[in-house]
Amino acid sequence: MAAVSDRNLPEQQQPVLAGVPRSVLDSRGMATRQAVALWQETIGALYTVRPRNQTDDRFQFRADAFHFGEAVLSSYECVAQSFDRSRTRIGRDGVDHITLQFCLHGNHGRRDGCSNDQARLGDLIIADLAQAQATATSDFSSINLTLPRRLLTPRLNAADEQNMRIISGKAPLTALLRNHLKSLYREAPRLSARDAAMVVGPTLELAAAAVNAAITEENAGAVRQALTSEIRRYVDDHIVDANMTAETIAGSFGMSTRKLYYLFEPYGGFMSYIQEERLRRCRSELISPDRGHESIAHIAERYGFAHRKSFIRAFRRSFDMTPREMRALAAEGRNLPMRHGEGSTLFDWIRALR
Repeated sequence: MAAVSDRNLPEQQQPVLAGVPRSVLDSRGMATRQAVALWQETIGALYTVRPRNQTDDRFQFRADAFHFGEAVLSSYECVAQSFDRSRTRIGRDGVDHITLQFCLHGNHGRRDGCSNDQARLGDLIIADLAQAQATATSDFSSINLTLPRRLLTPRLNAADEQNMRIISGKAPLTALLRNHLKSLYREAPRLSARDAAMVVGPTLELAAAAVNAAITEENAGAVRQALTSEIRRYVDDHIVDANMTAETIAGSFGMSTRKLYYLFEPYGGFMSYIQEERLRRCRSELISPDRGHESIAHIAERYGFAHRKSFIRAFRRSFDMTPREMRALAAEGRNLPMRHGEGSTLFDWIRALR
């Protein structure tokens, strides 16, 4: 279904050609106050937004998106504004996705950063929606790919260090990904739902190649990074195995524990990496409605946290709140009143990706 706007009703359902779900929000023809309210209501599923020029009487936006099953491909056009995603919001909505955003016009970056922290024409900026953000744009347009963390991060080197990372649009693989997304966006109205689902896999591989190549150019450690990524995937697949130790992992990859520790120094150490990944899994289950019947202690024990107090301390260090507070915030978010057009906008799609 497609969400479109007209003078009387900002969002209206109509059939979509070739079966690919599409959502369009367009404020043209709307009064400034109405346009700002609609934008804040819809993108408010993910961010707190504010126009940077509060006296601007030309506020408008257009957000156009296609739902590719396990991914959302979108484009934005908007006037200068600020975006905030707080830890409280992260705890409440449970969104754990990555957005790859290409700047097509204007700039976007950290509000408290320098000029080097701004993505400009052609550049890629990476937003980890499980991490806090405070950014601002000029008048701006972009093309964006949003994916669940589980699909992309196993393919990335230093996956948890990507938030607000900017990659030059001049890098060959970055340019290739940008052109691929632009072509995919143009062709999306003519794709079938089956075709759209089939293209996600190749797009994922190209996205990972673009991000990883940029890191390799800077650090010149391709072999070491590739090996580390393989170990991370193995660890992620065996994260609930109580018998997983540095010795067993090192033995599985034919290396010494000393080398294993060296490879994981960028993650704060091998055991720190395992603990953080287990805490992340606990967080995911605590905010899942499917796990609401399980006690916090049971979830913690499944990931090797046998002592309640040490688990709470570790969880608070990672997420700035206790497990109980995290679960309560997630429940609060699920129980919020339905908004106008709930479920039909690209921001609702993104929030629902799993």
